[in-house]
Amino acid sequence: MKTFGYILILVSGLVIYSCGGNKLNTDEKALVKQILTEEEQRAHEAELRAEREKQLADSIAKLPKGFRFPEDRSVDSNYPPVTIDIAGNRENPQKIKLSHLFKKVEYIVLEPGPDSIFNASGFRDIVVGEKHIYGFSFQAGVAQYNMDGRFLGFVCRNELKITRAPGGGTMLATSDPATKMAWQIFYADGKLCYKYLDRENQTTSYYQFDDETDCSETLVLPTQEGEQNENKPKGIKYAQFSDKFVSKSTTLYPLPGGMKALAQNRKPVSETLPFISVLSTKDDTICTFRDNDPIENFSKHVYRGIDDGNNYYFNQTLHLRQSYNDTIYCLMPPNRLVPKYVFDFGDMGIPSAFAGIDPGFDLKDKLILQSLLETDQYLFITYSKDYDCPNTAKSGTLKYSRLIYDKRKKVTTHIYVDEAPFVPEGKMTWPSPPEINIENDLDAMPFIWPKYVNAEGKPYSVFSGEILMGVDTTGLPVKKLNKNDRIIAIYE
Repeated sequence: MKTFGYILILVSGLVIYSCGGNKLNTDEKALVKQILTEEEQRAHEAELRAEREKQLADSIAKLPKGFRFPEDRSVDSNYPPVTIDIAGNRENPQKIKLSHLFKKVEYIVLEPGPDSIFNASGFRDIVVGEKHIYGFSFQAGVAQYNMDGRFLGFVCRNELKITRAPGGGTMLATSDPATKMAWQIFYADGKLCYKYLDRENQTTSYYQFDDETDCSETLVLPTQEGEQNENKPKGIKYAQFSDKFVSKSTTLYPLPGGMKALAQNRKPVSETLPFISVLSTKDDTICTFRDNDPIENFSKHVYRGIDDGNNYYFNQTLHLRQSYNDTIYCLMPPNRLVPKYVFDFGDMGIPSAFAGIDPGFDLKDKLILQSLLETDQYLFITYSKDYDCPNTAKSGTLKYSRLIYDKRKKVTTHIYVDEAPFVPEGKMTWPSPPEINIENDLDAMPFIWPKYVNAEGKPYSVFSGEILMGVDTTGLPVKKLNKNDRIIAIYE
């Protein structure tokens, strides 16, 4: 017992990462700022962080097999959680100019890829790292670009069979027994991470690709097994599981010291899963955070999946919000969840996960978080009244609202409240929030609500060249666009 207690105290003492920032004391911070340039300061802090991570990893490696830390969700007294009063700020939305938020916009046009399918398919996600840009689509896989938008090569190439859909059109054969494909990307601690599905061998793997690596110089990287094949996923495999073990409702995230977090993506209905499991470097579970709002005894054959939760990295710390929950937590491995933001929907919030998935529970007057983006200065939040789908849009019950929370001033500004959705032409097309009430007075380009944040904490949006088709681009910073071009707008 003394050994266990000593290890617990040692490891807890090493966990000095913070949601709020660096945990150096005030005198140390002032001294560092005086003697180091900004670049040197970052390098110095990186060295300190690496040393702390090494100490943490060494301590975790000494734990006896089967050891479990108790979960800790206590508040950090230095950085208490910030409550964002959404329900109480729904009056007086404001039209604002982009110059009130940012000083400039940087545009990057991505060069067309090597084949027509790749260019026409677009991207499901785009990651802007420190050294490179990455685009992901189910059809193409994961492509790498330099910071000017020049195509360099593929980190992982998907080659999916395309079949005819019953009602016409095409569909991807992702369920084909021979399918091997990347199907999720995110950025963590200077590395691109992606999920890789191998149906032939019934495994799900996770890879890290170092952002320093240039695909044009190293077109084929050796995998962990030493195989050399251009269709093999590139990078270092940091985990592999049997499909029977890995739930489709979870994703594995790398943590400091070689640990990992297996976290929910969406509230599971047919299985009982913890909110988060923290794994050691040997993939042993060393801490489990329980699901305090489980779905139990749900007997209906149909359910709604309207809230995926939020999992993202910010300041090299994993942030998580469980589906149908009002709190964003920072994960401080091995056993602490620190509440950072609380979203107050008042009486208009969904009371439980069970109610959220139940088709018999009326959501017409309930507020549902649709998207959340944390940047270095702001939170960009979109929520809806009623859940979004073609039917609620057609009936008129679906309304969208958007707000910006200023982290420095602690001020909430609604951009609009309960606006009708934008619905593209076509049968059963999906609705989306309207792009209104923010005027780009910096360069007159269209402003698109940001969906992503880059490695420096700056927000960015992605749009196609089609948005400028037929528009006089004289005087605009982006010219000569084609319909399928992809443009990244980084707001600084």
